[in-house]
Amino acid sequence: MTEEDYQYNLREMKLALEEQAAKYPLLPGLVYTSPFDFIAQHGVGYKPIPWRWGKDGVGVQKQCFGNAIANAGKYQMKYVEGFALAPTGEIILHGWNDYEGELMDPTWANTGLCYIGVEFSLERADDATWNGDAHIINDENRNYPIFQKRWEGEDYSIQWPDNDRLAAYRRWRKTGKYVTPPSVVAWLLNKQGREA
Repeated sequence: MTEEDYQYNLREMKLALEEQAAKYPLLPGLVYTSPFDFIAQHGVGYKPIPWRWGKDGVGVQKQCFGNAIANAGKYQMKYVEGFALAPTGEIILHGWNDYEGELMDPTWANTGLCYIGVEFSLERADDATWNGDAHIINDENRNYPIFQKRWEGEDYSIQWPDNDRLAAYRRWRKTGKYVTPPSVVAWLLNKQGREA
């Protein structure tokens, strides 16, 4: 992809996000109308680059938020949520990683045509996944906590409650071995209709 193609995709995608944002009313208690509005105002563009992490770097399809959380936890990459322009031309709510300023999309192996997103802490992403609505920028279950005040960037000083999932990632980084945490085992068994 040429720089000119990327800049064109970035401009068109920003315009599309602004057009979508204009379709939503501002709800009481919120500062942003929608994920489109939030990302249009605060998102940063990520240029697709050739995939360089091999087959092992590709995560599970249709699990972009979980894949990005896993990479943020295991490899200390930055976690990013926003919108991606799929090769099919659709703009899709998506999660990926920032690795030293470069795009690392473990779900699509960097095949999106353009990405616009905001960096969030691993802890915020984990909290949204397990206590919210599976992602940060569209957390309807908790009345969009990220939209309740003007975004000034991630506050890394927030002390999020520790949990076995984040502890498992920390152990993974140190030992190279991942052990599925009890909370995840219980969730999987519950999803299958079995008791933990």
